[in-house]
Amino acid sequence: MSDTVRTQIELPRDIFELLRQRGEKHGMTPTQQIVEMLTGYLGGEIDPVLQADDPILRAVPAMDSGLGDLATDHDRYLYGKDWQERAQGELPG
Repeated sequence: MSDTVRTQIELPRDIFELLRQRGEKHGMTPTQQIVEMLTGYLGGEIDPVLQADDPILRAVPAMDSGLGDLATDHDRYLYGKDWQERAQGELPG
């Protein structure tokens, strides 16, 4: 008796195409990839939203401003205005 269960799922065509392309690159069938992903996801190893190879994670270090107060004064840096002074009526609106 086999340790596998045969099942059928429907995937959007674009997702299947991505699986096919990834499979060619890594030498894996779509089934192997799906099993690998589900095993990681169900085992808590994979965050379904953000992956370690996500391009946004490479962008974050590139955005380091070196400004220690960026979290609190981001509006001033983004818009070139001091919103607190404007709110207090010290700058013209």
